[in-house]
Amino acid sequence: MQHKVKGIVVREAVKGENDKLLTVLTGEEGVLTVRAPGVRKLSASNLRSAQLFAYSDLLLYVKNGFYTLQESILREDFYALREDVTDFALGCYLCELASAVSVGGEEGNEILRLLLNALYAAEKKIAPPKLIKTAFEFRLAALIGYEPELSECPLCGKPAEQIQNRMFELTDGYLFCASCDSPEEGFTRRAPVSPACFAAMKHLLASPVNKIFLFRLEESALAELSALTEEYLLLRVERKMKTLDFLKKNL
Repeated sequence: MQHKVKGIVVREAVKGENDKLLTVLTGEEGVLTVRAPGVRKLSASNLRSAQLFAYSDLLLYVKNGFYTLQESILREDFYALREDVTDFALGCYLCELASAVSVGGEEGNEILRLLLNALYAAEKKIAPPKLIKTAFEFRLAALIGYEPELSECPLCGKPAEQIQNRMFELTDGYLFCASCDSPEEGFTRRAPVSPACFAAMKHLLASPVNKIFLFRLEESALAELSALTEEYLLLRVERKMKTLDFLKKNL
């Protein structure tokens, strides 16, 4: 049976003399493992679509739950990401994150769209790599059901805009007053939130996905926000990202 999908290659592995085994992130169907026969030959018609970061229309042959690539139309290869080690490391990390959480359906379509926008932003130098990483992590957490509560302190009810010293509870995902913190509350993971970071967090949740990378922070504020978003997301993913250490060495 033939099956058409749109997807991006998030991982590739050599298989035999001329084949590859591709991990493809799609929208509706989540992550697929696809055998790509003959694509290591320079004359292969599917050569460009069987590369890491390649986004294509794919015609697959499906038998007994296994997928084999038959035809492809390349839409975007994001090839420029390979020309800079930091951009390449960032692309690998974003792909690993997206493929770790995507389960298909409407949520899967949104995750795919977020990934494509992030890779585009990295390739076109729309924003610095650390900012793209940070924005992607926070928006991805919201997409998979962990949108944080930033409207008011749940302990005293004070609106977030009126809080002078803001803190963020990383385990449960809400903003609260530093003055409300106490041993009795049992906060085990928390991070301070500066005014600049608070504004950035609201922007990342409220803006259209193609606009979330269009903000700037001073380096100290960006470092603060990056540490927060990374820990917040990885607490939910509950797995070690193999590409994260590589990325951090190059940021």
